[in-house]
Amino acid sequence: MAAFATLLLGLLALCRPADAFDVRRNEAAFANGVFHVVFEGVLGAPPAGIEAVLLDYKHYKVIDPRIKRARLVGHDPDGSMRVQTTIDACAGFFCKSVDRVERFEHSPGRLVATVIPEQSDMRRGIARTRWQVEGAGTHVYYEAEFQPDFWVPSLIGHGLALRALRDSTLRFFRNVEREANAR
Repeated sequence: MAAFATLLLGLLALCRPADAFDVRRNEAAFANGVFHVVFEGVLGAPPAGIEAVLLDYKHYKVIDPRIKRARLVGHDPDGSMRVQTTIDACAGFFCKSVDRVERFEHSPGRLVATVIPEQSDMRRGIARTRWQVEGAGTHVYYEAEFQPDFWVPSLIGHGLALRALRDSTLRFFRNVEREANAR
């Protein structure tokens, strides 16, 4: 009987949804006042679930605890959304509440969020996310570049902020995976 139970548990483990969060790249850099972030990996969730979570701006606080507020502020004639977020950005002892308004352009497997500088605490910024089926999960590629419209001490920009960006990006996509599987 014990052998049967062991076999049954082994088979059940094979039938679980893919949950192997496979990080291929998680990088952050800072040069000339501009932050650059790249994440690439395979999330153990279906593409439709990933897409639903990424487009659900009302629940961004769930997938990124740094986000204190996210709300729709308008639609453009082409159907894109304008979303405002307020983020508590902290790196070591340096913290700043950052407001940004972004234009969200979506098509299947793709989301581009472009900062609207005159309505944001950013001089410029763009985040591109792509996703597609890979094996039993979803291959995700995320790349963002942004330039704050406020002073960032060089110690923060070169060290603590980069670590915080890598950590928060990793946590963000782990939470996307979790939420996608919960839908």
